[in-house]
Amino acid sequence: MTLPNEPAEPGAEQDDPAAEAGDSVVEPGDPVVEQDDSERLRRADRATRGGLAGLLCLEAFVVLLVPRALAQTSSGLSGTKTGLLLGLALILVVCAFLLRRRWGIGAGSGLQLLVAATVLLIPAIAVVVVFFLLIWWYLLRTRHQLLATPAGWRMLVS
Repeated sequence: MTLPNEPAEPGAEQDDPAAEAGDSVVEPGDPVVEQDDSERLRRADRATRGGLAGLLCLEAFVVLLVPRALAQTSSGLSGTKTGLLLGLALILVVCAFLLRRRWGIGAGSGLQLLVAATVLLIPAIAVVVVFFLLIWWYLLRTRHQLLATPAGWRMLVS
């Protein structure tokens, strides 16, 4: 009989420590592995959708700050611009809550184009819009890598 730290006698069989502990070898088709993989994908999906929702809420907050900055410029702030910006901020927040739906990422991507169109109305917001578009693209790209969602333009709606 040998102790665990002592070398085994020559010719004696070595016991597999994994077999002693009751561990088994995991095979690729094992249902437990597939279940763990689906759980990992579900968590990654929720995490990326949460990041996108957070970005939309942050974008709504920034859009709400624009009227304050515009009111102090020489051109001033008209009622039309104020209404459009408040409406856009409301739509961004509502869409952030709807991102858990299947079509939510497509709606959020469409809103990114709507926010980009506000540059025509308020050119001062261009830098912020580009910043948010880049973050939106980065999160979609990360989602594509984690979940193997479709690439190309279909990445915007999946």
